[in-house]
Amino acid sequence: MVDPLDPGTLALPLTFRRARGRPRKPNALTPAERARRYRARQKTLAMHVVPMAVHRDVVRARDDAQAEVLRLRGELEQLLQQLRH
Repeated sequence: MVDPLDPGTLALPLTFRRARGRPRKPNALTPAERARRYRARQKTLAMHVVPMAVHRDVVRARDDAQAEVLRLRGELEQLLQQLRH
């Protein structure tokens, strides 16, 4: 505050200092909302995980089925050739 009767007083600029750290976003999530979203993400990730043992069993069964199909196709070709002759 400047005293009009005192010629030695100066008008000081009234500036506000910013708070330390990163400024807050206007649409920042509350901790509860962040936790809810985290739990939802974890739940969806858990639904898509297949244990390696199950994966190995499925791949082995697929390979066995493909081998069986090849064997049966070979037999079918032999039988068709016998019928043609």
